[in-house]
Amino acid sequence: MLPRNAGKRSTAMSTGETAALRRVAATLFAAVLVSGAFLLAPEQPQQQASICQQHHSAEACRVW
Repeated sequence: MLPRNAGKRSTAMSTGETAALRRVAATLFAAVLVSGAFLLAPEQPQQQASICQQHHSAEACRVW
């Protein structure tokens, strides 16, 4: 005769599975943050220069 809790083991997640899911979630979260940074940050220095010049003098924005 089988113990009563033998059927419950298949539905419960083990500690290893929980850790694996957390790693996957953390990796996906990091990927979303990096992707968002690439989409939001301007790629051209002229865009950054115009933003700087709106708030500061031209001398303060001259970095090279």
